[in-house]
Amino acid sequence: MTGPPKEGCPEREGPVTIAVTGPFASGKSTFVRMLGDLGAETHSADEIVHSLLRQNEEAISDISERFGAEVLGDEGVDRKALGRVVFADPAKLAELEKILHPLVHDETDRLVSYSCSEVFVVEIPLLFEAGRGEDFDRTVAVVVPEDRRKEWAAERGVDEAALRAIEGRQLPSEEKARRANVVVQNDGGPDRLKEQAEELWAEILGEKSSEGGGGQEA
Repeated sequence: MTGPPKEGCPEREGPVTIAVTGPFASGKSTFVRMLGDLGAETHSADEIVHSLLRQNEEAISDISERFGAEVLGDEGVDRKALGRVVFADPAKLAELEKILHPLVHDETDRLVSYSCSEVFVVEIPLLFEAGRGEDFDRTVAVVVPEDRRKEWAAERGVDEAALRAIEGRQLPSEEKARRANVVVQNDGGPDRLKEQAEELWAEILGEKSSEGGGGQEA
C-alpha cells in the first residue's frame, strides 16, 4: 500500500502501512498506542465507524433505511439504539457490517492518501474477516493467553457470554496469528509489549532507510 509522495509532504514515498488485529481484549489498542508514541500515525476502525455514524450521509441514510428511523439520534446514528437492534441478531449485524465495511475501507484509504507520516498504523479487529489482509504492507496479530484475556474482558464489563458472542464474529486467535506477517505475544507486562513495538519500529525504519526511503534512526 506504500505509494508515491503525497502532495504537500516531504519528498518521499507514502507511509509503510500496518494493520493491527487480534481477538477482543488482547491488547491491540495498547500496542497501536505504543507505535504512536514511537512516531507512527495511528487510527482505529472503531473510531472510523463512530465518525461515519455521526457524519457520513451515505452510512446514515443506508442504516436508517434498513433498521428504521428509531436508530437515529441528534447527531447521525445513535450507536446505543443501533446496538439494541443488531447485537442480538447475527443476521442484522451482518447486514450492518455489509454497509459499514466498504465505507471503513474507503476512509482508511483516504487517510493513507493524505498521510505525511513514515508509518501509518490502523487497528482493525475484523481485518481478515473483512478480506483486507492483503491491503497493507504488514499485518500484525496481537495474541494473549486465554485466562488473561478473559480477565481483561471482565474488567471492561464483558462477561463470558458476551465474550463468546463477540468471538463468534471473529476468526480464532490462532488463525489470525497464522495469517499475519508479525505475531506479537502479549504474555508479559507492558515493558515486554513495548519492547516488541520498538523491535517492529526499528525493523520498519531500517528497511525504509536501506531502500532510500528517508527513514530515521530508531
